[in-house]
Amino acid sequence: MKMKCVSKSWNTFISDSNFVKMHFNRSARHSQSYLVSQHRCDYSFVPFSVRGLMNDRSITLPKDPYYQLIDKDCPEVVGSCNGLVCLSGCFVDDEEFNEDDSEKNISQMWFRIWNPATRTISDKLYFRANHLQYWQFMFGYDNSTETYKVVAIYPDSEMTTEVGIICFSNNIWRNIQSFPARLLQFSFSSNRTLYAGVHLNSTLNWLGFIHNGNLAPQFVIISLDLATETYTQFLPPPISLDLSHALQKVSHAKPGVSMLMDSLCFYHDFKETDFVIWKMTKFGDENSWARLLKISYRKLQMNLKPGISMFNLYVNGDTLVFVDDQKERAILYNWRNNRVVKTRVNKKICWFSLNHYVESLVSTS
Repeated sequence: MKMKCVSKSWNTFISDSNFVKMHFNRSARHSQSYLVSQHRCDYSFVPFSVRGLMNDRSITLPKDPYYQLIDKDCPEVVGSCNGLVCLSGCFVDDEEFNEDDSEKNISQMWFRIWNPATRTISDKLYFRANHLQYWQFMFGYDNSTETYKVVAIYPDSEMTTEVGIICFSNNIWRNIQSFPARLLQFSFSSNRTLYAGVHLNSTLNWLGFIHNGNLAPQFVIISLDLATETYTQFLPPPISLDLSHALQKVSHAKPGVSMLMDSLCFYHDFKETDFVIWKMTKFGDENSWARLLKISYRKLQMNLKPGISMFNLYVNGDTLVFVDDQKERAILYNWRNNRVVKTRVNKKICWFSLNHYVESLVSTS
C-alpha cells in the first residue's frame, strides 16, 4: 500500500485487476484466520496465523485502533471472502437493553464491506424486515458475475426457512424460494445461537433436517448456488445418527458441515469417544462421501461432557482447530504428527467467530 504512493504509474499498476488477482493467488498460499475480540462494548477484528498460534498458544490483540469495529458502526462480522470482510450493524429501539438479551428489538440493520489490508470500506447497505432480531446472515461470492452477496435466513415456520439475498452491486433485497427444511442451530456459552454454514465455490451450505410425511425426520444438507440463487439438497454420509439427540439444547458434540482442503466435509460424534470427519470427494454427489479422519477425544486431551455445544472446525495446512466454547479456548491438532496444543484462556476472544481470512488488494467498491 505504501508503494501506491510512489507515483501515479505505480498506483495504476498495483490497482490493476490482473495484479490484484496475481497478488491474491500468492497470498492464498499463506492464508490466515480471524477472530473477533470483545471487551465490554468494544469489538475488534483479530487476524492471526494458525501456525503462530500452534507455537505460542496465545493470540495478540491488535494495538492498532483501526481494527476496532466500533468506529465503523458495525460491531458484528458476518464473514470473509477474498480478503473482504462483511460487517453488520443495527439500530435498537429500546434505549436500555441487556447486551446478552437475544430478544432486543432491532428496527434496522446495515452492512458494509471492509478490506483491512487496504483500509478501505464501502457505504452502508440497509436491510429491513419483520423480526430482525431472529434473522441471521452469511457472506458469499458469486464467481460467475464477480459479485458479493449477503444471504439472510429466517425460520418462518416449524419446517421451512425464509431466504433473502442482497447483491452489493445494486443494493436491492429480494426474496427467493424458501428452504423446505429447518437449519440446525448451535448455541454458545455467550447466549449466541448460530446456523453454521459453509461458503464453498460460489455456494453456501448448511446442515438441516426435514420431515418426509409420516417418516422420521432426517438430516439433509442444503446447498444454495449464489449464481442461480436456487438451492439443491443432498444427504450426509450413510451413517446412523440420532436426530432427536442432536436437536437437544444440551447434548454432546452436534454434527455439522465445514470446509477442509477445499472440499465440503461433514463431522459428527461417534459413541462419545471419537470425532469423525467425512469428505465429499465430488461436490454435490452424495455417493462420493469418504471417511477422512477419526480422532479420539482422548488424543485431543478433551473430556467430552454434556453441555458442550459444538466444535467449530478449521484447517490450515495439516492442522485442525477445534473450538471449545465452554472453556473459552481452542484446541489445535496436527494430524500428521499427532501434536495437540491447547490455547490459553482469553475471555476477550469470541472463539465461535473463527473463520478463514486472506489478505488481498480487492476493491470494496
